Amino acid sequence: MNEFIFRIMAWVKSQDRGASAVEYALVLALITGLLILGITLIGGNVQGRLEGACTKFGITCK
Repeated sequence: MNEFIFRIMAWVKSQDRGASAVEYALVLALITGLLILGITLIGGNVQGRLEGACTKFGITCK
């Protein structure tokens, strides 16, 4: 995932005319999408572990 982002950033830097606001917006949108995806995937795992810990202590988690 990081390699893909670095490739995009290297491509943007290699352009002779420089990076425009549109290119920066696309890179920002890509990074934001990847962050949302990562947080969503990790969030379910964290929730499951917290619920398991609550169950072991005999309390109700909300």
